[in-house]
Amino acid sequence: MKQHFVALVLAGSSISAMSEPLFPNSIASNHLDFILPNDPGACWSISEQEGGRTEMYDPRSDTFFVDNARHFEVTFPNQVIRINVHPDVGNHEQRAREAAASVSRLPVLMRIQLRYVNILNGDGTAWSVDAGRFFTLYDGLMARRLAEHDLDETVFHETAHVALDPILSQDPDWRSNQEADGAFITHYAAQNPNTEDIAESALFAWTLIYHPGRLPKDVETEVRSVIPNRLEYLGNMMEGFEPPSCYISRSLNQNENNTISPDGYAVRIVDGGIICSIRRLGSGALQEAEGQTFSVVSCAT
Repeated sequence: MKQHFVALVLAGSSISAMSEPLFPNSIASNHLDFILPNDPGACWSISEQEGGRTEMYDPRSDTFFVDNARHFEVTFPNQVIRINVHPDVGNHEQRAREAAASVSRLPVLMRIQLRYVNILNGDGTAWSVDAGRFFTLYDGLMARRLAEHDLDETVFHETAHVALDPILSQDPDWRSNQEADGAFITHYAAQNPNTEDIAESALFAWTLIYHPGRLPKDVETEVRSVIPNRLEYLGNMMEGFEPPSCYISRSLNQNENNTISPDGYAVRIVDGGIICSIRRLGSGALQEAEGQTFSVVSCAT
């Protein structure tokens, strides 16, 4: 959900859905797996920094600042973002790590638009502010979305607001393709064509482009039928939005920097001095890992 401090209205809208949307919304209303928990992610590390009074707007109480917030710095090879956690969240570090792991699986060209993430206590609906380049999650929401395997998709949706909305919403070609399709992939997009259609459509488009066959065949067929023009537009726009990976630059050997365990897990110092627990994807021995792709399980400084 996009939080608006400045309303974005496309005047003169005459879009009317010619067919029923496929789902109520792109994430919580279906059992589709767009992003999997063991999908590769970028290399990352996390460390707690000095916290304190922090701007963490809470729409439930209309308060802007939180005292004693916990700050976690997440380092990627080409970026550093901060995760601010409300002091009343039970396990601060766990929630920060869970959010960081989901952010690591974003396409790099989306992730680099993020400045920080807020995690508030209690429950609520995720929201974002593109001008501030951040999004907000809630402790209860994270627990629920993790249980439903939907946290990655939630993070993708909110980051799409930050990274894609400012560009696409101002592009007449997006609007003309939206009008040409005359229909929406979800009811949420249909009810909010000016604010939610980009993020709702982007998740389907990205999955079809970079994970073909992951969605059920009948769903893929219906999506291509309902929003063909927007899919083509997003396909061109998302060139270079490949899923990220943590690449091993040289073979893994048992030395002072690397340890290899019999169960196929390894700990190795990777780019930028980040230490990651990694899992090999595909065949081949860990000792012959040069150039192979690994899924990041967890990282630490």
